[in-house]
Amino acid sequence: MCKNIIIWMAGVALACLCINATADVLPKSGEINLQSIYKGTSITKFNDDYSHGTLTGVTFNEMGKGPLHLGKAACSFSIFTHKKINKSAGFCTYEDTDGDKVFIRYTGTSEAVGKWNGSDEIIGGTGKFEGIMGGGAGSCANTDKRGEFPCTAKLEYRLP
Repeated sequence: MCKNIIIWMAGVALACLCINATADVLPKSGEINLQSIYKGTSITKFNDDYSHGTLTGVTFNEMGKGPLHLGKAACSFSIFTHKKINKSAGFCTYEDTDGDKVFIRYTGTSEAVGKWNGSDEIIGGTGKFEGIMGGGAGSCANTDKRGEFPCTAKLEYRLP
């Protein structure tokens, strides 16, 4: 009888381990909704029309867990403004707590001072994000508080 109880308990423990192992597996497709906060770390202004620089920050998955929650972010940007032209482009790397990365290329426009809207294209990744592709919409605002930029990104993705 004792042997049967031990075997049953070992089976339950193994089942729990299997459930926990699959809980962290990223589905082959889905949506990642991020909120991020960035701080400008450098900016170079060449003239009144062109500047570029870098931002670093942290990401939060809207679910409070899951892909890229509490991860690091680093972005580069280029901004061109001339009369009514206000275009920007750049690249971001989002890194999760395991060190796995998602690479983004973005483009956008600023229609009002301190506001940015654009599109994000997922161009690859590492680790559990290897081969990831997809994209979505992004937006940011300048809080005018020591160069802070809160942003949102709604990314649909697919894995091979």
